[in-house]
Amino acid sequence: MSGKPLEKGAGGGRKRPKLIVAENGHQLVLQLDQRITTIGRSHDNTVEIDDVSSSRLHCQIERKDGGYEIVDLKSRNGTVVNGVLVLRKELRPGDCIEIGKTQVFFEHISQEYADETIDLTTDYFLEPLEGLDEENQLSVLKNEREIFLKLMEINRNLNSKVVLDDLLGLIVDTVVEVTSAERGFFLLAGEKELEVRAARNMDGETVKDPQLKFCRGIAEDVIDSRKPMCSDNAMNDRRFRALATVKELNLKSVLCVPLANDDSVLGAISGDNRFDENAFTSNHLRWLEMVAHQAAFAIRNAQLFDENISRSEALKQTQRSLERANAQLEENVMKKTLQLEEAIKLLPEDQPAGFKYDYSKIITRSPKMFEIFRIIDKVSESAVPVLILGESGTGKELVAGALHENGQRSEEEFVSENCAAIPMNLMESEFFGHVKGAFTGATSEKKGLFENADKGTLFLDEIADMPGDMQTKLLRVLQEGEIRRVGGKEVINVDVRVISATNKNIFDMVRKQEFREDLLYRINVITITLPPLRERREDIPLLIDFFLERIAERSSEKKKSLDRETVQAMYQHDWPGNVRELENEIERFAALGGDVIEPQLLSPSIQANGSKPGLSADGKPLKDIVSRTVEDVERRVIYAALADTNWKKSKTAEMLGISRPTLDAKILKYALKWEPGAEPGLNSRN
Repeated sequence: MSGKPLEKGAGGGRKRPKLIVAENGHQLVLQLDQRITTIGRSHDNTVEIDDVSSSRLHCQIERKDGGYEIVDLKSRNGTVVNGVLVLRKELRPGDCIEIGKTQVFFEHISQEYADETIDLTTDYFLEPLEGLDEENQLSVLKNEREIFLKLMEINRNLNSKVVLDDLLGLIVDTVVEVTSAERGFFLLAGEKELEVRAARNMDGETVKDPQLKFCRGIAEDVIDSRKPMCSDNAMNDRRFRALATVKELNLKSVLCVPLANDDSVLGAISGDNRFDENAFTSNHLRWLEMVAHQAAFAIRNAQLFDENISRSEALKQTQRSLERANAQLEENVMKKTLQLEEAIKLLPEDQPAGFKYDYSKIITRSPKMFEIFRIIDKVSESAVPVLILGESGTGKELVAGALHENGQRSEEEFVSENCAAIPMNLMESEFFGHVKGAFTGATSEKKGLFENADKGTLFLDEIADMPGDMQTKLLRVLQEGEIRRVGGKEVINVDVRVISATNKNIFDMVRKQEFREDLLYRINVITITLPPLRERREDIPLLIDFFLERIAERSSEKKKSLDRETVQAMYQHDWPGNVRELENEIERFAALGGDVIEPQLLSPSIQANGSKPGLSADGKPLKDIVSRTVEDVERRVIYAALADTNWKKSKTAEMLGISRPTLDAKILKYALKWEPGAEPGLNSRN
């Protein structure tokens, strides 16, 4: 054993507790002078112990406020405190920590546990108690209790794993842990042969070249017969005389059980020992059967989880294909010569039915905005804080207003403030108000934003621009629900729902310590992310029409119109300033232009994205062009989905969200045929 011995008179401050390590007849007294003290066989531990039952990193003692706790670090044989297996426990003076045959006492040696240790690798398991005196019966029952506790922990760990690779590693670690095997293997029954999916030794290390380190013949017999097997000396076992692998691997003790459910055999799990005969008992076999029974269900659950992940990924790929196809359709359509009225006719009619509240003030027919409306439907009536993210000009204040108007506070005030527009020296007064004479210029008493918004909603735009000291004061108000005016002593209770917004990456600012993490938790109970205008281009014609209508009403003049090239150029522009930039552009050319706005009146950046109108080669009407484009996109998407599923029609129909008969009709319509090696969409129609 090794560690830092206790020095007499060391440290003039508060006295640190001590550990007394009793190992191999020797004692070592150590002082707990670190926040975390690790214990185990590795040289890297604070306390290194020489005990084969100890894991390399077995457990650690953590200093907490007012005391110390011991935490098991997923050790192979567990950590026992005062005879009880623990994962985490607060330590008290006299507590005895048992790691195999090593005892570690906290503060002082307790005689109650000084001469007794618990060994979880004992052979006791449902042994008969007849013939034993009372003391030995209690000893057997105590050990069996610890074994059952360990099996319960194993069962809990198995059920907590949903990723198959993680689960298989845990099963093999469990094999070695429960049986004290030298090596453990998990064998998966494949289509052609057994595959080693996980293999570990007693130190938790991965076995190198595992396919060559286990006896395939023994495992196959166990799987075929569905019966477990235990051999005290495989080298001399008559059952394995014909198996050359047993002698090649020099196997002594071997333990193997099938991993089966009601329908099939999934594989086998096994443990072996190349050095000791009689390493396993019938009790070990029972233990492993219990673990295998639970593992079979856990593995099936993990396989279903993996299948769901794969199916979800396939659906996502199909969705991405459809999104690309939609984008291609939009581009093909809008490249044609459209007038504003024609572009609007191509859009979906109106908002889908089913919204709880009215969102007519927000001009949109975008599916992405409809998803946001559904979120607002759910959270409007609650008082939880909402954080709205989005680029400048995406309509964050409109969404905040919708949250207020649709909620229970709609009859109260909706107070909006841009945090970036308030001078730093006036920010506290603006938020919390001030009393008369609080500072130079404070000639009268003034209410702040929180008082004005009491019982209502306070919208804080660009909250990421708030200085650090003000963030601290805002956090206190949100936590305690009370304010104090600048220069005043009276505490004022306020009830305000806070909705915040920013166009910055506030999460990155937290990582850079430019914004308080605890404040972010307070304001970010619900997050709404608004898409930029370039991601909802279908709204551009609607917004153009809305702003032109408003200008006409305001000026009492005839509503202006846009020619075809102007609509096309505006549709193709990315609008870095979003709706606000679009509105400013319309105001500008409406003031400069006549009844019809031509492209030369557009800003240079918008003109650069425009192109000369083109005519279709066959001179067909617009509706025919759109129909043909849709069919072309649909044909390519269906063919790509069929190729992805190896032409499994039922699976393809499920991915595309259509019925099997509908898919068959589409295949017939587009004359799609299976051509191995062909790229998606290359089959031509008849």
